Amino acid sequence: MNDLDLLAPDLHQLLQLFSSLPDVTFPELDAVALQNSVARVKERHLELLHIEAQLQEVRAALDEEQESLLKKGHRLHAYLKVFAEQDDALSEKVNALSLPRLRKPAAPPKPVEVVVALGADGQPLPPPAPKKRGRPRKVPATDGLFGDAEPAAAAAS
Repeated sequence: MNDLDLLAPDLHQLLQLFSSLPDVTFPELDAVALQNSVARVKERHLELLHIEAQLQEVRAALDEEQESLLKKGHRLHAYLKVFAEQDDALSEKVNALSLPRLRKPAAPPKPVEVVVALGADGQPLPPPAPKKRGRPRKVPATDGLFGDAEPAAAAAS
């Protein structure tokens, strides 16, 4: 961690300037006291980073619990709609309720595997032509059951 990340640039330059004057001291301000203060700032910053990481974890857990409860609420709402079909008063109360939408969970990105075919010279081959879509064309049958019947019909006449 760099001191520049924690300290204002002018303060950092001031501390460097003061540390370049080893013989100069002021009441309650010497190089050791200032270095101790910088060390305490670094410690507090690390503590803050740790607490922020914990806060993010707790927020994520809270979001998950709220989403789980909302999912159960949607199921309960659906069950109550069916249950209240015979009771108009209850049906009116259930239909008046509107729950927020569920979040769609982010699908993890699917890994894409790229395969490159190499030719005899070691160069990559061009990609194959895309497959034709749709049904194959109908080809008239020239042989088979019906193909044999036609010459027999011609010979009979």
